[in-house]
Amino acid sequence: KNRGYNNFKVVFSFYANSMEVNDRFCLDYSSNGSSSWRRAKCWRSGVDFENGNWNDNVVKQFRPSANFAPNSIRFRFRGFSADNFDRVFIDKIRLFGRKE
Repeated sequence: KNRGYNNFKVVFSFYANSMEVNDRFCLDYSSNGSSSWRRAKCWRSGVDFENGNWNDNVVKQFRPSANFAPNSIRFRFRGFSADNFDRVFIDKIRLFGRKE
């Protein structure tokens, strides 16, 4: 439950395997019970990361749009890749919120 926070930070670790160049995974958020989602950030293979390496303490800080409903927020990670054998393992997810 969101306690009036309007600024968020997500910190996590990930390991990618078999992701082709420009395959990506994204962090999305929803503030309306998952009826619609907004993109916070995408990470692209060959640009933001390489396969076979743990990426620790990845930080994405963001402020939702002005029409953000401050009573609750949900997060999800989604993958966008060229084939079904691409993998991104996500671990140690931490979420921080604050009022500004």
